[in-house]
Amino acid sequence: MSEWSRRIFASETPKPCLWPDDSMRCLIVDDQIENRMVLAKIMEPYALCDQAVDGAEAVELFALHQSEGNPYDLVLMDIMMPVMDGQEALLRIRKIEDDAGILQENQAAVVMVTAVDATSEMKRAFEEGRCTGYINKPISRGKILVKLSELGISPKVWW
Repeated sequence: MSEWSRRIFASETPKPCLWPDDSMRCLIVDDQIENRMVLAKIMEPYALCDQAVDGAEAVELFALHQSEGNPYDLVLMDIMMPVMDGQEALLRIRKIEDDAGILQENQAAVVMVTAVDATSEMKRAFEEGRCTGYINKPISRGKILVKLSELGISPKVWW
């Protein structure tokens, strides 16, 4: 087993947690703490979750985990955020993977989570950023599990 840290709040000091080595790793990105908490609670039984408050922090965490050999399997990311929005973060995440020589079929699944019903934004995320899917807010366990199933991701429950 490997030691893992996860954050309930992005500013909180990481707390150690023991998980199986082959656990799914998920990055939750949203500027609203309530949304991050809901997503973390839903994903908690299935994945090791980290949280970022904006796209810039997400890119930093993604690059760090990629360089440490513990890449994220799934990114759940809001589109509209301050500092760096989800669209720009998605482009930078894909560049990190492309620069590392990771084939598209082996890249992280990135699901855009949005309250905005903007067809042009979603089209851009799919075409430019190669996002894997999207979910409209409000978020529910059912929506998340259906989307993971559609993407062929079968999360394991560890407790």
